[in-house]
Amino acid sequence: MRNPLVTSSEQLFQLEESYKKNLPDLLSFAKRFVPEDVAGDLVQDVFLRLWQGSRAFLNIPEGPGRQMYLYRSVRNACKDWLKHQIAVSNHSNETLYLLKMDEADHNALLSSSDFEQKLSQVESHVDRLPARCREVFLMHYRQRRPSAEIAEYFGISKRTVEAQLYKALQVLRESLSKEDVE
Repeated sequence: MRNPLVTSSEQLFQLEESYKKNLPDLLSFAKRFVPEDVAGDLVQDVFLRLWQGSRAFLNIPEGPGRQMYLYRSVRNACKDWLKHQIAVSNHSNETLYLLKMDEADHNALLSSSDFEQKLSQVESHVDRLPARCREVFLMHYRQRRPSAEIAEYFGISKRTVEAQLYKALQVLRESLSKEDVE
């Protein structure tokens, strides 16, 4: 059950004195965790909550116990604010991610015909590669086989496989760039 507002003049005076006495130190403490403008609001909120119903605070004798209570309250207010900021940030990041994904999906739909055309061109040029070069290229890039495995399969050195891959990529770059210019 929540205590009623702090109403007696003596209680208000105690609360006000505690506010004046501890405000600078509590602000400094809060600024270590949150921005300066937020720190002031959080410290005021702590005292507002104390005014709204924590007669228990006023029952704590003036001294280290009361200060510990205030510091703990300010620390908790800062932690709550930071948790809220993380939640807001995560929501914003998630929304941004979804918007980017929608944009990517939209662009993919617009360019899928371009992609299909490019893919067809690449496949046509791959088919024109010399036989062994084409086989090595397809095993490496389509079947995702490592160079050592391809070398073993064909009974050639790993260096020869790498040379064949280099040659295939070079031929494809040249032929595709010529086609783009035309």
